[in-house]
Amino acid sequence: MREQISLFILICCSLFALNLQAQIPPIVPPVIDPGQVDPSGNGNGGTIEAPKVDPKASEMNAEEQKVKEQIEEERKAQRKKEEEKDILARKRQEELPEPKIWGQQFFRDQSIKLFDRSKNQRAIESYRVASGDEIEVTVWGAVDFSKSVSVNDNGYIDLSIPDLLVPRLYIKGMKFKDVRDAIYQRLSRHMNMKGSNYDVQLNYSRSITVNITGEVFSPGSYTIPATNTAFNALVASGGPSQIGSVRRIKVISSDHPTRQLDVYKFASDPNVSEEFFLDNNDYIFVPLAEKVVEVRGSVKRPFDYELLEGEQLLEALAFAGGVKADAYLRNIQIKRYANDEERIIDVNLAKIIANGENFPLMNGDIIELSPISEAYSNYVTVEGAVKLPGEYELGAGTRILEVLQKSGIMLSAVKEKIYVRRLRPDFSIEYIDVSIDSILAGQEEANIALRALDKIEVKFKSEFVDEYQVQIYGAVRKSGAYAHSDSLTLADLLYLANGIEKEAANSILEISRLVPQADGSSKVELMSYDINEDLEVVGAEGLTLEPQDQIFVRLAKNYKLPQNVSIQGEIAYPGAYTLQDNGERIADLLARAGGTTPLAFLEGARLIRQGEGFVVLDLKDVVNNPDSRFNYILRPGDRLSIPVVKDLVAIAGRINHPEVKNKSEIAEIELKLKLLKTENKIEREEIQAEEAISRKIKPDRINVPFHKGKRANYYLKEYAGGIDRANGGRKRLVYVRYPSGAVKKTRNYFFFKCYPKVTKGAMVYVDTKTKTDKQNIPKKKREPIEWNRIIQNGVAITSSTLTLLLAIRALNN
Repeated sequence: MREQISLFILICCSLFALNLQAQIPPIVPPVIDPGQVDPSGNGNGGTIEAPKVDPKASEMNAEEQKVKEQIEEERKAQRKKEEEKDILARKRQEELPEPKIWGQQFFRDQSIKLFDRSKNQRAIESYRVASGDEIEVTVWGAVDFSKSVSVNDNGYIDLSIPDLLVPRLYIKGMKFKDVRDAIYQRLSRHMNMKGSNYDVQLNYSRSITVNITGEVFSPGSYTIPATNTAFNALVASGGPSQIGSVRRIKVISSDHPTRQLDVYKFASDPNVSEEFFLDNNDYIFVPLAEKVVEVRGSVKRPFDYELLEGEQLLEALAFAGGVKADAYLRNIQIKRYANDEERIIDVNLAKIIANGENFPLMNGDIIELSPISEAYSNYVTVEGAVKLPGEYELGAGTRILEVLQKSGIMLSAVKEKIYVRRLRPDFSIEYIDVSIDSILAGQEEANIALRALDKIEVKFKSEFVDEYQVQIYGAVRKSGAYAHSDSLTLADLLYLANGIEKEAANSILEISRLVPQADGSSKVELMSYDINEDLEVVGAEGLTLEPQDQIFVRLAKNYKLPQNVSIQGEIAYPGAYTLQDNGERIADLLARAGGTTPLAFLEGARLIRQGEGFVVLDLKDVVNNPDSRFNYILRPGDRLSIPVVKDLVAIAGRINHPEVKNKSEIAEIELKLKLLKTENKIEREEIQAEEAISRKIKPDRINVPFHKGKRANYYLKEYAGGIDRANGGRKRLVYVRYPSGAVKKTRNYFFFKCYPKVTKGAMVYVDTKTKTDKQNIPKKKREPIEWNRIIQNGVAITSSTLTLLLAIRALNN
C-alpha cells in the first residue's frame, strides 16, 4: 500500500514539474557588444562575458547539414531518374504496334504498370513475404514501439528491442495480411496492445530476377521488385507480340506447380493477378496464339479474340461484349477457311440461344452480325389539320376512326373529305377519299381498315382560300402590306394604317388597280381622290378595295420638313439653325448667328457636308466679300466650324529635326518588322498602304512661330534642319496644307523652284519619294534596224521632193 501511495505522489510531482516548465518563458541569451568588454578581463565596466562556442557542437551541426544536403541531392537524382524512366517507357509504348488480339492492349497502353522501385512500395494483402524483405512495425498510443525488421535467409524476423525481448517469428512464404496478424499476436504476448494503434508496412521489397521468353517483344531476364506480379513483369518485355497468346501464358516456378495466366480472366476480375506473384528465377513463357477468331458487325466490342479449347460461338460473343440491340440474330454468317477453300456458314443464333445450344468455331473464323436492315412498318402517319400529327401504332384491325381520335381533329380541318395515301404491293400509290362527317355519323363503310404505312392527310380550310394583299405607301403612320378581304374598304385600310399624317393635307390619294381584260391580259387603272384639310378622302366613301390594290398618299405641295445646319466655335450664338429657304448662304448664316468673335480664326474655318465630306472654304473671303465664290449655298446637315486663332505653323514629313526623324525611323523599323512577320503579299501591301495613309493624316510634327510673308523653304531651313534626303525627302515634294483644307505644292520653273506661301495655322509637309521597282517594268524588245529600208525610203522621199520642186519651177516659168 505504501508503495502505491509513493508511486502516486511521484507521478503527481512529475506532472506538476512538467506544467511549471511549460509556463516558464525561455531564457534568451543577452546580446553582447564587443566594444563594451573590458580588455583586461577583470570584469570592469559591467560587461557580460560572451558564451563560449563548443567546437564539437559546430562540427556536428555542419555534419547534419551536409547529410541533409546529401539526402536532398539523392532525392533529386532519384526523381530525375524516375522521370527519365517514364519518358523512356512512354516512348517504347508509342513504338509498339496496334494490338492484333484483344487483351494485348493491356500491356501497351499503360493499363498495367511495372513497379520499378523497391523502397516505399505498398504491398497488397496477397503479397508473399520472403527472405530479403524489410518490414516496418509501428505501435503508438498506450505503447510506443517502432522497428524495421528484415526477413533473414531462414525466414525469421527479430522483433526484440533493448528493453523488450520477443522471440523470433517465422514468416517466409506467408501472405502479407497473415504476416500482419502473426506480428500482432506475437507482440500482444509481450506488451499491452489494448488502446494502441498498430500498423505494418513493407519498407523494402526484395529484388528478383524473372526470365521472360516466347512470343514477346523483348525477351530476356529482368531484375524487378518482388511486389510485381506476372502481369506487371510482362510489361517490362512489351507484352505478348502480335501472334503471342494472351490466355495460355505459363508461369514456371521451382517451388510451385506451373500456373496458366489468362488475361481475359484478369479483365473480368483484376484480383486474379494476386495469384501470380513471382519468385527469384521464375520463368514466364508466352506461346503462340492457336485459336483466334474475328467478331465484327453489331457487337459491342468488335475485335479478334483468342479462344481456349472447348470455347465456342457464345463464348466469343461474350468476350466481344455481347450483341447490340439492333443485331439480326436469325441469320449470322461465319466465314471459314477449310480444305483450301473459303466457305460461308449461316447460323440462326436466336434458335441456338433458345435451345441452349452452342456452335463450334475454328481458328481463323470470321463471325459477322448484321444490323436489322428492314425498317419497322407497323404504323400509320397522320398529317395536316390534327392536334397531334405523327406516327401511330397499327394493330390488328385498326380503323381510321381510332387513329383520328388519338390525333385529334382541329376545328379548321376540312371534314367533308380527307385522303388516305396507300402503297400498293407493286409500289404504286392509291388515294382513298373518306368523309370525317360520315365516319363520325357511324357509317361503317366510311370507317375503313388501315394498312401498314398508310398516310392520312387532313386539309386545312385556309388551304382552299386564295390569300391576297393590298399595299399602302406615303404619308400614313403605318405603311406596308395588309391582308385583303372582300369587305375591306379604303376607310378600313386607312384606319389599319393608323390614319393619314398631317403632311398630306390638301394633297391627293392615288389607287393603282390591276384590271383583267377579256383576252386574259391585264392593265393598270389609276384612280385619284383629293384629301381635304381635315385629312378626309373626298369622294371615296364606301370604296371597296380589290386584291393587289396599291394606295399612295401623297405629301402636300411644297411641303417640306424643317431642315437644319449647325455652326460651332468662335461665333456669337453657336448651335443649330433651320434653313429659311433653298438659297440661304454661309454669309446669311453668319449674320443670323451674330457674327464671329474677335478670336475667330477665319482662315481655319471648315465646312463638312453630309454625304460629301470636307469642302474647301475661305471664310475670310466670305466675310470681306459677300459675292465670294466660297459663299456656298447651304444644304441640310451642313456643319460649319470656326476655330480659335492660331499663331503657329506645323512642319512634318521627311525633315531632319531630331524629334520627328527619330520617331519616323522607329516607325520604319516597326513597319519592317511587321512586314517580315507577314508572308502574304496582299497583306503586306495592305499594311504599307495603311501606314502611308496614317502618316499623311496624323504625321509627326513640330510647331513653330508664324513669320509673315515667309515661304515653306524658310521654315524648313530655319526650324526643321532641312529636308531629309536620305529617307526620300525632296524639294519638289514640299507641300503646304492650309487651315481651310486647300493644299499647294512646290512649282518648278526651269532651274528655279517656287515654294508655297505659309499662313497662320498651315502645315509644311515634305513627302517621300516613291521608289519604282525597275525589275517589274517590262523591258521593250529592241528590233534590229533595217538600213536597206531606211535608205530606200530616204531616196524615194528625196526624188519626190526634187520632182515636186521642178514641177513648181516649171509652172512659175
